[in-house]
Amino acid sequence: MRAISQAFRCFDAVARHGSVRRAADALHLTAAAVHQQILNFEEQVGTPLFDRLPRGMQLSAAGEIVLAAVRRSQRDYDHAMSQVEALRSLRRGHVHLGVPHASAEALMPGVIEAALRQYPGITYSVRTGNGETLLKALFGGEIDIAFCLQRTPPPGIEEVRSWEQRLGAVVAPSHPLAQRGGRLRLRDCLEHPLVLPAPDMELRLLAERIAARERRVLQPVVETSSVAMVRTLAAGGALVGLLVQENVVQDLDAGRLAWLPLADPEAAARICLYQRVGQTPAVATGVFVQLLDAALGELQQRLRAA
Repeated sequence: MRAISQAFRCFDAVARHGSVRRAADALHLTAAAVHQQILNFEEQVGTPLFDRLPRGMQLSAAGEIVLAAVRRSQRDYDHAMSQVEALRSLRRGHVHLGVPHASAEALMPGVIEAALRQYPGITYSVRTGNGETLLKALFGGEIDIAFCLQRTPPPGIEEVRSWEQRLGAVVAPSHPLAQRGGRLRLRDCLEHPLVLPAPDMELRLLAERIAARERRVLQPVVETSSVAMVRTLAAGGALVGLLVQENVVQDLDAGRLAWLPLADPEAAARICLYQRVGQTPAVATGVFVQLLDAALGELQQRLRAA
């Protein structure tokens, strides 16, 4: 155990052994050195931490309070140091991850490739499904983290990280919507034939909320549970899809699609990471989350600059 400070180390040892001499023997220090550390610590705190008794040293009421704080601090420090050491020498680890089908196709391959380049010893299990399915798998211990659009988590599950997302129109670069200026709203998209996610998908629910405020009814010419099909049909040039930006990462990079954010207030959403309540993430999982955060941040910057 690496002590936070010599004063903490001496204080804890005297509290354990009940005397300066026995603490000094345990620490392989002189009794004078230990005694001086205790005096310095008491001066810093501003009150005696021990009652000096004929047969040794006994913690005062203030000493009991400080000792509990010192030991908590030491445990936190030990945990932090073990995490740092594990990160520095990370060679092995496994991440059990749950993501939507669209994220598995577009965003996550790039994040995992970046992780493998930096930490080739980490392996991955990736489960796909809708948000409800993923949170059930998380609760059941089948995965360690779930990545999906924000929702009220069930008991035992907590949100640990979130990123801004926005519903946008997905069109071919040659489409009239890609050429127009100004703020784009859902009503502008309804002037064109639509390809939309299926009615039971979260992305469709975002679009339906906007349409309800506009007192409009969505009437797609194609609806599908496949986000890949939405992208492919939109890239064909005639249809307008509605997706969040992380669904179209590769298509944007390749110039196959343009993504145009909707200005409607209801188009705002968040995508989140969830874990079980009280769960301490493994170092490998923490590394993956950092790389995911970097990828989403880069995507946001790229879209703002476009």
